[in-house]
Amino acid sequence: MSERSWAGSSPEARPRAAAVVVAGGSGRRLGAAVPKQYLELLGEPILLRSVRAFLAHPGIDWTVVVLPAADAEDPPAWLRRLEVRVVAGGAERGDSVWNGLQATPPEAELVLVHDGARPFVPAEVIDRVLAGAAAGGAIAALPAADTLKEVGADGVIRATPERSRLWQAQTPQGFPRAVLLEAYRRAREAGYAGTDEASLCERLGVPVRVVPGSPLNLKITHAADLDLAAALAQRLR
Repeated sequence: MSERSWAGSSPEARPRAAAVVVAGGSGRRLGAAVPKQYLELLGEPILLRSVRAFLAHPGIDWTVVVLPAADAEDPPAWLRRLEVRVVAGGAERGDSVWNGLQATPPEAELVLVHDGARPFVPAEVIDRVLAGAAAGGAIAALPAADTLKEVGADGVIRATPERSRLWQAQTPQGFPRAVLLEAYRRAREAGYAGTDEASLCERLGVPVRVVPGSPLNLKITHAADLDLAAALAQRLR
């Protein structure tokens, strides 16, 4: 199904999809007094912006939000007002995604996993990932813009990979629900901790495609990212 036909399709003409928005971490690298997902951009929490993108998308039928365990027991008031299911995260990101997957309904044929710290994901990126997920599996990504270096523990460059073959992974990452559940189940049995959903599915031999992401779809990790996000929020206002 093409990107354009997906956005305008009826629920009867497309696979039903769930989104898992992962915000189960503490955001220690940002150094803020509260977890980064609750910091505000122009008066709105970062997580609210991330979740709202999926609630507003016509291709998403259910939305699950993964929070730190203590917050999942008593979610923020603004989150309780939304049509989402809140579940507790785990010790690592993979544990949080696994918990979120368990909370998606069996009727969901596709699942998109998104970082809660990416508050500006455009609707067209969600369109593209949904279409790619229906075709077997896809992630939003951008071609590498800079020359990348492989560096050893001693700080010495080991190699310079060919940039044309390198992409910077983003989220959402989307797969058939059954495939993603199996990928996580096998990874957990093997004690394998991948860095994203694609890496776990790759282990199963699933062909995972990249679809165009967006420079707007930045992930807030460090204090400088928060400054950029504030400027972007002002621009998108």
